[in-house]
Order: sequence, then structure tokens, then C-alpha cells
Amino acid sequence: MSEQAMPYDKTSPESILQYARQLLGKSLWELHPEAHALQTGKGGLGNAVEKYHFGYDPNSKSEADFFEAGVELKCTPLKKLPDGSMVSKERLVLNMIDYVEESKKSFFESSFWKKNELILLMFYLHEEYKLPFDELFKIIRLWNFPETDLKIIKDDWTVIHNKILAGKAHEISEGDTLYLGACTKGSKAGAEMREQPNSSEKAPQRAYSIKSKYINSIILDSLKYPEMCSDVYISPKQKAKIQKSLNDVENVVRDVKEYRENETFEDLIERKFSKYYGKTIAEIESELNVQFGQSKSMAYNVCRAILGVKANKIAEFEKAGIAIKTIRLEENGNLKESMSFPNVNYKEIVNELFWEDSALYEMFTQRFLFVIFRKPEIKDDKKVRLEKVMFWTMPVKDLEFGKILWEDTRDKVAGENYEHFIKSSENPVCHIRPKAQNSADMMEGPQGYKVKKMCYWLNREYILSIMKA
Repeated sequence: MSEQAMPYDKTSPESILQYARQLLGKSLWELHPEAHALQTGKGGLGNAVEKYHFGYDPNSKSEADFFEAGVELKCTPLKKLPDGSMVSKERLVLNMIDYVEESKKSFFESSFWKKNELILLMFYLHEEYKLPFDELFKIIRLWNFPETDLKIIKDDWTVIHNKILAGKAHEISEGDTLYLGACTKGSKAGAEMREQPNSSEKAPQRAYSIKSKYINSIILDSLKYPEMCSDVYISPKQKAKIQKSLNDVENVVRDVKEYRENETFEDLIERKFSKYYGKTIAEIESELNVQFGQSKSMAYNVCRAILGVKANKIAEFEKAGIAIKTIRLEENGNLKESMSFPNVNYKEIVNELFWEDSALYEMFTQRFLFVIFRKPEIKDDKKVRLEKVMFWTMPVKDLEFGKILWEDTRDKVAGENYEHFIKSSENPVCHIRPKAQNSADMMEGPQGYKVKKMCYWLNREYILSIMKA
């Protein structure tokens, strides 16, 4: 396709979008049978759409794909859940990070911003046994970050940038940030290494990425606009569920003017909480004119009330995948219990090839908000005091102990050894043991018979060390 014959205006984002929507509800092969010469590659779909649909040769330039319009093209997969709803299959991987070059840039000069200020998102439904070129495009839209989200994106970029400047690119973790991540990228995660400034140590190759939880918020927003979607089946029950989801979330920050100078989102959250440090649950309830209910949901209810969120979910936490965890200290400051995580999925873990692609890695690299309470001498939930809150992500050096746990568990499950998982005395960070006291609480293993449910835990001593750090 010659440049003169291009059926869209390459300087106009709207023209590019309308031309992209010719693929809505279709596969690339359906509209461009000449692309049948291609038979491989998940990552090749975006390149194939550029070549066969938009008529230009893919390149690795630092500017956006449609640089005259400032539009970057991204094809990204959806997956269908058992209830028929569609969600992001994975994070959205953006451009590679050249640590040396990126260290010299400000945010608005950065490779991230130059390429991704405005993104043409083309979501296709991933279906097993189909090549991406034969899978149907379900949602096509333009996306730029709303002002309140862009503030968090800029702060995330700064966190990544500061580690690069400090010669600590090898210590970057996806859990360091909220919306914008820096994921390992390569044929085998962590295998390719790159030079970094201010350090002789090479760092794993990484790319900027938008986290899957944030992508899900874009998908949910898209369902409000019929022109963006094709044959995304929504039953009456699902429509009610979607509407509930939209009504169920509320932003903490409604205007960027709410931030103080140089304040990040996490700083703002800690500031809002700090005025309640040392107060009992009863005192906080009285001051905010609320009732927190039973202890199981108390931490989340405390968060919502202090942050002024009346909806059931905190929007920024949902988009960032921030996990709220309650820590209850004894009156003397000791901690009796380890911190529990979801059950080991025996059937999934035996099929996980790489640590960086495992469910446990995803759990341990998310961002946490620890809500720390101190119990009274006499058991009374209303007299529990709010000690403090703190954001935390597992350091890269400690993730190595998570990897040891994952490898050991995977091998033992594959070998039908369900009785000798790593104990807390055998790993300084994490271990595996049952959560339920009922020995009849069973689940099916990959061998086809029922075995006792086991749960991931962070060790009690490790949690205490985090709070003292």
C-alpha cells in the first residue's frame, strides 16, 4: 500500500481510529487474507496489523508508531471468564527501557511518554488452539491517561527512574509502582542483561508496562460505549454486574489539586491516615460517624471511611491491584501469627515453567498496604488502636526465598509429595501450611485425587522485621 493510497489520514488520531475499527469483530486474516503467509508469533500480531492493515513496515523507532498523529498501536489479548465476562489476559507491555539513555531524560522527554501519550488499543479475544491472526478483535479504542491517573503514572515513572539513576536497575520490582510497571522482557524472563548507569552490575532487560488491573478498568470503561465493542456478549445479569462494578468504585483523589507539593498518591494516603494514629476503633467510628462492622472486614472499612470513599471499593487500589493486609500486634508489640495468602493451586503450579510467570511471583510482587492495629489488654475489637499504615513491596533479594519456595512446592506437587512442604523454620521469608483447621478441607491435585488444601504464608518474624525496617 503506497503512502498516497493510504485510506486514512496519518496525522489524525480519529481517522486512524476509524480505520482501525474496520477490524472490529473480525480477525486480521478475515480482512487481509494475504496475511496468511504469517503463521507464528503472539508478538507478531501488532506488527502484522501495522503491515497489512495500516500499510507501513513495523520499526523500532523511539517515537510512536503513527508519529505524525502521536499514536502508538498496541494489540493485546482478552480472556473469557467462566461467567462469560472478558478481562485482560496479561499486562500491556510497552517499549523497552534503555537504562543509560532513559537516565538522561525527564518524564516528558522519556521514551515512555514519547511513545505512549496516546495509545490505540486493539483488544482481541484469546482462544486456545487459534493463532492470534485468526482471533477476533473485540474492543478498539484510543486511550490517554486521565489527569488523576497521569499523576500516579508520573510518580511511578519517577520511582523507576530514581532506581536507574542510583545504579539499582537490577533491584527494580513491579511491586514498586502502582499503574506503570517495569516488567522483565525477553525470551526467558531475566535472561537478557543490559548495561545501567552508575553501576558495573548489569540489570535484567525490562520494558515499561501497564498493569493488568489497570487494563481491566479500561475494558470496563469501554463497555459503556457500543461503538468501541463488537459482539461482547453481556447478559442482563452481566449488565447489572457491570453497572454495579461501575457504581461500586470511587476515587480517593478527584482532582490533582488535592495533592500537596511533591506529594505522591501513597504520601497522600499516609497523610490522611496519620491524624488517626493512636485512636481506637470506637474513637474513629465516633469521629467519622460510621460503624465498621465485624473484624474480618474492619481494615478495609477503616480505609474507606478515613479516605472518604462511600462506595464498596477504592478505585485507585483496584486499578493498581493494591492488597490491603491487616496486622494485629499484641499489646506488647509482638505478633502471634504469620500472614496468610491464597491456597496453592496444585494444578496450575505444576505447569508453571518460570518463576517470573508464576502465580506466587505475582502475589509477592504486588503492592501492599499494611494496616497495623494494636490489641488492648482485654479482648475488645472497639478498643483496638490504629498504630499506623505502610505501603510495602517485597525486596528483590527476598524474592529469591519466594523462588525457593515456589520451586520446592512445584517439584513436590509433581512428585505427589503433599506432606513435606517447606516450613517456617526452613525459609526466613515464607512457608506453606494449611489455613483451615478442618482436615476434611480438600482440593483436587494434578494426579486426579483429593489432597489437603495448603496455603502460602509470610513468616511472623519476617513481618515483624518489615515493620521495624
